[in-house]
Amino acid sequence: MKRREFLGAAAAAAVEPMRAQQGRKTVVVGDVHGDPERFVDVLSMAGLIDGSKAWSGGNSVLVQLGDMVDRGPDPKTAIELLQKLEKEAKKAKGKVYGLIGNHEAMRMYGDLRYVPAGEYEAFRTKKSEQEREKRYMRETSASDSASDIKSRPDLTLGYRQKWEKEHPLGQIELMREYGTEGKLGKWALGQKAVLVLDGTLYVHAGLSPKYLSWSEGRINDAVTSELMDVKAPPADGAVRGEDGPLWYRGLAQLPEEEIAAHVDAVLEKFKVKRIIVGHTPQRQGVVSRLKGKVLLADVGLAKVFGGAMACVVIENGEAYALQDGKKRELS
Repeated sequence: MKRREFLGAAAAAAVEPMRAQQGRKTVVVGDVHGDPERFVDVLSMAGLIDGSKAWSGGNSVLVQLGDMVDRGPDPKTAIELLQKLEKEAKKAKGKVYGLIGNHEAMRMYGDLRYVPAGEYEAFRTKKSEQEREKRYMRETSASDSASDIKSRPDLTLGYRQKWEKEHPLGQIELMREYGTEGKLGKWALGQKAVLVLDGTLYVHAGLSPKYLSWSEGRINDAVTSELMDVKAPPADGAVRGEDGPLWYRGLAQLPEEEIAAHVDAVLEKFKVKRIIVGHTPQRQGVVSRLKGKVLLADVGLAKVFGGAMACVVIENGEAYALQDGKKRELS
């Protein structure tokens, strides 16, 4: 039996006795980071897909917490699977929700620091060299107007080689795809920044005190509006701000006594039982804070992180971790 089949069978044995009595379940998967194989593994373990990667979860709900991209080599395949499952789940009266993470947003505003070099190949076309040459000529022609020829960087030794290394073939096409008019950019804009569902608040990174008074709709609208702007989102805004929902790590990193009152205020504000976040890797598996009021679900799933094979499952209003096919209580 393959590992994926074993995990799925073990998970079914652990979950099935409860499922018949408690109705549909919600499965929460943290950051995937360009690793479709590990994504398939965790979905199989949770009983949401079968051996052909088709939806088998019936009326179950899948919530993916964002950061499908960067770090790992093949986010495109992972995203395409998520999109396919969304359609298949709908037909089975299930539901798939995706959140936008800071890494999807970074691609949209041109921050490509974490794009693995090999990924550009997936976007390379027969016209890539021609497009890159046009961009190079545009940039260097802008330098032609410099009054002092000595100040022109494009005339220095090795400039062209360095520039081409920084602009690999396929990069222009990737940026176009993640632009506001690109297929993947439109997909990213369609993902929520904050989701309130069945007694749980989902957000990629966390909700800081700055956004406590904001509604779910206001936060989502702010993120979309900032990403749609032709200029880079403001450094202190909802998209790029360290205290924004795509970056805030306080719920994961600050001492529990420091965040306890704020967490209670968030729960009261949104009328929920818990907050589930990704963004901050917990390689040992799902971590519970404040007796389950906050669950950290980014388990470093991608091979590049080497984290646990784990996700959160919610049934009958109660949450537990599913790790390597075994149920683990969260308290």
